[in-house]
Amino acid sequence: MSNRERPIRTVQQEGGCWPTPLQELLLLASVLRGTASVETWRRWKASVDLDRIDPGSRRLFPLAYRNLGAQGVKDPLMNIFGWFYRSTLSENQRRFAQIPDLLDAFRCAGIETMLLKGAALILLHYKDPGLRPMVDFDILVPAAKAAAAIKTLSEIGWTSTVTRLKGFSEIKPLARLGWTPGARPMEEFTQIYFSVRHAHEFVGPEGLVCDLHWRVFPSDVDLDADQEFWQGSVKTKVDGAPAFAPNPTDLLFHVCVHGVKWNLLPPLRWLADAATIMNNPETEINWDRLIALARRYRQVLPLKDALAYLQRHLRLSVPSIVLEAFRNLPVSESERVGYRIRTRPPRLMDAFLEIYLLYKSFNRQNRPLGLIRTLKGFPKFLQHIFGMERLSYLPLYVLFELVRRFRDITISSWNRLAKL
Repeated sequence: MSNRERPIRTVQQEGGCWPTPLQELLLLASVLRGTASVETWRRWKASVDLDRIDPGSRRLFPLAYRNLGAQGVKDPLMNIFGWFYRSTLSENQRRFAQIPDLLDAFRCAGIETMLLKGAALILLHYKDPGLRPMVDFDILVPAAKAAAAIKTLSEIGWTSTVTRLKGFSEIKPLARLGWTPGARPMEEFTQIYFSVRHAHEFVGPEGLVCDLHWRVFPSDVDLDADQEFWQGSVKTKVDGAPAFAPNPTDLLFHVCVHGVKWNLLPPLRWLADAATIMNNPETEINWDRLIALARRYRQVLPLKDALAYLQRHLRLSVPSIVLEAFRNLPVSESERVGYRIRTRPPRLMDAFLEIYLLYKSFNRQNRPLGLIRTLKGFPKFLQHIFGMERLSYLPLYVLFELVRRFRDITISSWNRLAKL
């Protein structure tokens, strides 16, 4: 078999920021209509190695099942796609059955709630829980009510998870070095923690996961910025329980910002989400608002690239005047550096950058203390934010992170050389 005829490998060992050409074919088959969808499906099937389909592509199977089925496609692979659809439907129905009680508990405690990401997308745009896989559901509460929301969760049987850290999936090696991260105690959810983090995961009595947000994005934008989302939100219900959800423009903005970043899992689902929002006949995108949000949250670069990709590759309607406006918006050097970092594979020095950003946050809160006292207090601050029982775990974790990143960079470089 020649190289031209050989199936394209679809497993991405090193992650990425944008879909590969092969992944894009499946994406197009999932969101286009008519003969264009069927043609890209045939090209994908002719090229794919069915034994090496990556996880990101598999997440599109339910959407491809419905879209290709509507075009009359008959193929044995549709049975596999159908199984993924039914499995997704069952799992999401189980998740959505738990949401009303949670929303009612927050409402009784006087806490407003907004559904984000998958839950909002399924309710307002996909309108079929079988089409969009979820591993958890995301709920936003006002920043001022974060502590009250966590107290409410505790009272109805939800428990906190381990504080999310880099290298989170590698707890076992870390434990062998002497530290086993545990669930974050309720008393450790302090105003300091809320000021640095934007969300935390909680597990319900039946094992379902809720990602509780008190800020929309993990950034140092002032908390009042989220008022844009609250003021522009729309009302919705989950089995009779009222809640809010982002309007279509805000949801598109959130989807794009959250999606445009380097990830070990191939980044496909957010593009399908964006296409579903924009293809919804009930949707009208307020482009001026989208531009304003990008400027307010300092997310011009990811929005510019996301909209250009959606227009060029997924054939979605984005006014040329909007693309031109994004190209002409001012962007600071710090935004450019931050964007380069978030869209490239992690590097060794990025670990120090993360520590530096945390120090900037700590310094803003402690400037009256003076430089010396601020530097002395910073390790205790990191211990609190990382959820460490002992300060001695901090150098251990830093060493672990440096070794882990060096290993990953070495493996990635070796893999690239092996492909030459």
